[in-house]
Amino acid sequence: MDTGKQIMETALNHGADLAGIASVKELKTSASHLIYPRMEDYRGVGTVRKEEALPADQLFNWPETAKSALVIAVSHPEDHPELDWWDGKGTPGNRILMGIIKKVAPEIEEHLSVNTHKLHYYVEKGGVFLKDAAALAGLGTIGKGNMLVTPQFGPRVRLRALFLDTELEPTGPVDFDPCEDCKVYCRKVCPEHAMDEPAPAFRSMEAEFELPARDGSYDRGLCNTRMEKDISESNSDESDGDSRVKYCRKCEFVCPAGE
Repeated sequence: MDTGKQIMETALNHGADLAGIASVKELKTSASHLIYPRMEDYRGVGTVRKEEALPADQLFNWPETAKSALVIAVSHPEDHPELDWWDGKGTPGNRILMGIIKKVAPEIEEHLSVNTHKLHYYVEKGGVFLKDAAALAGLGTIGKGNMLVTPQFGPRVRLRALFLDTELEPTGPVDFDPCEDCKVYCRKVCPEHAMDEPAPAFRSMEAEFELPARDGSYDRGLCNTRMEKDISESNSDESDGDSRVKYCRKCEFVCPAGE
């Protein structure tokens, strides 16, 4: 078994539902990593404070020795919504992902003699755009709802990545497009109409890469409005002893892929 397959098998043995390998070189030229520097400054739910972010010239300045990335996914099914509930320190699902990486990294280093680099979740703190990484690793494709859509679970997954100091054969992208003949239920169900039309930031952007939601029809400001409402509603429900934030996932749940 080659090194890449051994690394993916190690991740699956430790609880990942999906695993793949992406090229760091290709990741640097993926859509989100090229678009991000062209975007205006954005501060919303789920972003870091400006003073905590890396300077612009240090973003995506990853270790030169990193040649490949292990990308893993865990399923977040509709019947286990608690995996995605924010409790002030994170979500149970993300802690599962972190636990998998914590176990996998030393095994890769000890048994395969490959150095690893753990990544921060936020791109502003040295991380990667995980959906792009997952698409390059063959876990799925970026759909018209701006979500990673996998054959096995649709968009109901969460992701994490680990850099590897070795050149491995990428396992993607994959020939899979569930959105081609879909009636874009994800766009229709959004309570904030965040995907009704191309967002202002993308209307005049001429790019040689695919825009978010494929044609730019994704307004993160409107999506953030929904998240802020979710926080407000959770705060008003604290009287019942449950202070967890239950963010909207309507676009995920309505997607027929992976059902």
